[in-house]
Amino acid sequence: MNEDLSTIGGNDEFEQLLERHMVPLRTYVRLQAGPLLRAREPLSDVVQSALREAWEARDTFRFTGDAAFRGFLYTIAAHKIISKNRYWAAQKRALEHEASQASLWDLPQSEGSTPSKSPSRHLIHEEDAERLREAFAALDPEDQKILSMRRIFDVPAVEIAKELGMAESTVRWRLGVIQTELASRLG
Repeated sequence: MNEDLSTIGGNDEFEQLLERHMVPLRTYVRLQAGPLLRAREPLSDVVQSALREAWEARDTFRFTGDAAFRGFLYTIAAHKIISKNRYWAAQKRALEHEASQASLWDLPQSEGSTPSKSPSRHLIHEEDAERLREAFAALDPEDQKILSMRRIFDVPAVEIAKELGMAESTVRWRLGVIQTELASRLG
């Protein structure tokens, strides 16, 4: 990687940059995709589409740091999610009809998991995931951002503090409060 952070030297370096940010991008997409999109498309397709679009824009991209690159990827992914949610919302009537015809085994699996042989285990897993999504959604937007940046995207507390204009100690304190609140919501 170029030390001056002004440009990516070639396709191999850009590919490494994409690979390094793929896991946080997957997590971002999982958190931002609504239930309609999760039910209709594999989230890995959304991630792949965002990565492809970033790859196609590589010649015009100017690297100024990992945080800016994550913002670049998340913006692309957010636009994909919005577009796909609009598409599926337009198909809502057909979806409602399909949902009435779906069996338990047709329910989408979490990314990377194998289908359960037990319907009850599958439901428990989905209920736990939904409870976590609801608890996260109930947090204050700034708390969501702090928690996501630190625990999901592994942004150091000092970078979070700079971006949000607060002291690093405040970020660390808020993380503790946020995690305690999530734990109490999840029981």
